[in-house]
Formats: sequence, structure tokens, C-alpha cells
Amino acid sequence: MRGKTHIARELKRYIEFFHGARAEIFSVTEYMGPDGEDKLYEALNSFFDVTNSPTADPYDFDQCGVEGVGGFAIILSSDTVESTKSMWSAHTKWHRKWMARKLEDELQAEVCFIQISVDSPKGEKYLSDLAAYRGMTLEESRDLIADYQDHYVPIQMDQSEDQTPFIHLMNYNQKMVVNKMMRSFVGSQVCHFLSNLHPFQHTVYLARHGESDFNVEMRIGGDSGLSRRGEEFARRTAEFVKYVVCGHANDLVCVTLTAKDVPKLRDWIIELKRNIVATRDWADFGDASGGVVRRFMQLKRMQIGWATDFQDTPSTVQDLLRKLEGAKVVTLVFVGGDTSGAGSVPGRLWTSSLRRTIETAQFIEHPILPAGLMSDGKPFYQMRGRQFRNMDEVYAGEYDGLTEEEITKRAPDVIADRKRDKLGFRYPRGESYYDIIARLESVMSHLERIQQPILIISHQAVLRLMYGWLMHKTREDSVETQVPQHEVVRICFDGLGGGPVETRFPLGPTHLTDDGQSNL
Repeated sequence: MRGKTHIARELKRYIEFFHGARAEIFSVTEYMGPDGEDKLYEALNSFFDVTNSPTADPYDFDQCGVEGVGGFAIILSSDTVESTKSMWSAHTKWHRKWMARKLEDELQAEVCFIQISVDSPKGEKYLSDLAAYRGMTLEESRDLIADYQDHYVPIQMDQSEDQTPFIHLMNYNQKMVVNKMMRSFVGSQVCHFLSNLHPFQHTVYLARHGESDFNVEMRIGGDSGLSRRGEEFARRTAEFVKYVVCGHANDLVCVTLTAKDVPKLRDWIIELKRNIVATRDWADFGDASGGVVRRFMQLKRMQIGWATDFQDTPSTVQDLLRKLEGAKVVTLVFVGGDTSGAGSVPGRLWTSSLRRTIETAQFIEHPILPAGLMSDGKPFYQMRGRQFRNMDEVYAGEYDGLTEEEITKRAPDVIADRKRDKLGFRYPRGESYYDIIARLESVMSHLERIQQPILIISHQAVLRLMYGWLMHKTREDSVETQVPQHEVVRICFDGLGGGPVETRFPLGPTHLTDDGQSNL
């Protein structure tokens, strides 16, 4: 009930995705039957079986990726009195010492105990939500924890357990006590990841940069700026940020109308409570780049002409039509849900260090929100961009800035070689997906710490891996993900036990899927 299952699952995914090592969770409650303790030991022995490779080091990340060689076993004990009947429950000092001797002497495994304690108001709120998710009342969950605490002996800080490596997480990532874990690469990496992890709500928005000049020419890599269409996407992204990322709205659709469409607009909108709203779903009116205007979505902003600033719409249909009269092209912004307080929800912004991602964020507003909204009591700089070189596009080395046709002329087999092993292929003097995974590890660990909505603007290869990590995909499946331009993907997840939830927002202009970089 303290989020141990969530932390165990995330730690397993982290080890597998970012380090390519074997990891498995062994739940004590699944071995509570007859001979359960022996069966758990046999399962651990089988997992750690390195007899086929006597020189293998089971604590080496590289070797742990080899099937049948070592790995990371996560023994999970639930907060139930029933689990304390097992020798593997680690609920007392004696049990922890027994486990350490058993695992170290007989399985040659290195042992670390992870203890979680929670007493913050936010932690109590999570406890309430978790109880509801599991079909329990808050009182029932508290009684369960109280019964377990009567049997549990915390890790002692009187030096009596100093010989055993342990990590004590207090209120998840607020405070951490570490003992004998920083002496190895494995230990330090695990500590860094856990120091960021929490089970509260995450809302992550992923967006590929707007169309760039190199996209138009179908060239890979480089550091070109945005095309005119890419700049238009940047303007629409700013509107999306204001109402959805940093607001309470749940949807936003941009619809482009021609001069012929404008007179017909009267049939599709109506005035309602001093707002202009859609009278029905717009399936085939105007160009929404794949988005759909739903009935009663509010018309909040408009753009007269191409690549001009968006402005507020009038409150009456008559004034709106008068404003649009004579325009060759207009773009209307319809917003679904609560449009009050737009821009008032604290949000964060990350981009790569390359021009095309920075320019995609150029129209996003950065007001200073008043003190008191954040836990530190300080003013908050809304959507203040942070640039990460770790999030730059995969470097194509000798082929950077070339088209696929030019690459094929230089090296006829290179495209086929990359398709055969997309994950491991390395461009001459360039990078592979393994290199991106290595430089993304610290960024994604840091992302786990964030509790505000965050918009990440990056590149196709990088976003494939980010999306894969957030959506619980394997590394192999992640690199096959399609990342269209001019679309925002929202991924929501928490530590209650459900999977991540994905929502896509095509913003346009046009839904770009083929820019010559599908094989990148």
C-alpha cells in the first residue's frame, strides 16, 4: 500500500530498457503455499544460474544482458501480515540477515534492501487513491498497514545493519538514506533512478519539431530552421500549450477555412452563453489535419491569413463573420472542456539544443506565476524552456545532411543494413540507437521526478525511444514507432497499477508522415 509494487515494476523496466540487463520480480505472496520458501529459492537459483559461464560476472550490466547469465532479481514483499510468515519477507532484522547470508553465500548474489516510508499529505492522498483503485476503503487500507507495522521492524540506524547495503526512501523522492550502494556503477545508477521515482500523476506531452527546411528537402540530420509550415505548427503549439498543457481544457482542434468556406460557417456555429460553439461534429468541413471539432467545442482564437499571430475571437457570430470578411484563408481554434484559467496551470518545457526544436517552442508564452502554486512557495516561471543536448537527433555521421538517395549512391547497402538491425546499426562516424539510449537514461530518470505537465519537443529517433519507455514497450519495438510531425501525443500514468493512457492531438497544418526520414 506504499507503492512498492509500482517501484518494483519501474525498477525492472529501467534495468531492462536502459541497461539491457535481465530483471525479474519475485512476489513473496505467490510463494506462500506448501514448500513456498523452497520454491522461491529454486526460482531464484534458476534465475541466477551462471553455471554455463563460469567466468561471467552476474553484476555486470553488459553480461547480464546475455540469456542465462545472472541478472537482477527483485523480491517483492507485500504489506500484509500473511507475507510475514515467509522467511523471504525481510520484515525484521533477523529475516534480512538470513536473506543476505542465503543469497550471498549460496547464490553469490549481491543484496540490497529497499525500504519505503510515507508520512506526507500527498503520500496519504496516494494511499487513499490506491485503496479505491483496489476496491478498499481508506479505513481498511490503514488497518492493513497498521497490522503490518505491528510485525515490521524498520532497518536500524544504530549501526547494527551497516554491513548490509540498503536504500531508505522517505516520501518517495523527498529524502533518501543510502548505505553501501555507491561503491559500484550498478548501485549508483539504481540510486539515481530511485531518487527521482514517485507514484503520483504524470502528464507528458511529446511533440516532434515542426517541419524543417531539411524535411522539405528530405535530408536527414543537420541543424536547419523551420519551414513556413513548421512555423505555423509552432504557432498552433503555443495555443495548445495555453489551453491544454497549462490549462484545464481536454481537447484543441485547429480548422483552416478558405474564402469559399467562410460564408458557410454560419451553419456550423451558434452563440451560447456569450461564447461561439460548434453546433455539431465537423467531419468534412474545412481542413482540421485529422482532428475533429466536436459539438459544443468553444471557438476561442482565430488566425486571419497565413503565418500570422492568433487573436481572440469576437463573442457573436455576426462580429466574427464581419471580421473574417475578405480573408483568403483563416484558421479557427476550437477548445473542448473547461477554458477558464488558460495558462494558469504550472507547466514545464524541454527541447533539444537544435534550432528546429527551439523554434517550435518560440511562440509559447512564459508568464511568471504567483508564489504559492508550488511547494517551495517561490514564483514559477511558466514553461521556461530547458535545452538538452541529450535529446538531439541521432547523429548520422558521414551521411549527416544527405538525402536517402544520396546515401544510397555513396553506400548502396547502408539503408538495407540499417533496416536489418535498426537498433544496433551505427552510421559511419555517427551514432546508433544504443547511443541514444545511453544519453537518454539521465533525462528520462529526471523526467520521473517531474510532477507538473511537461511538453517535450524533440526528434524522431529520440521520441521513438521516449514514447517506447513511457508506453512500456521493448527497445526493439520502440525503434519501429512512427512519429508524425505536427501532432502532439499525451501520455498519462501513475503508480496505482493501471497502464499508461495515450491521447493524440493532430494540430496541423497537414498531417506529415513522410519526410524522407522513416529509415532514420
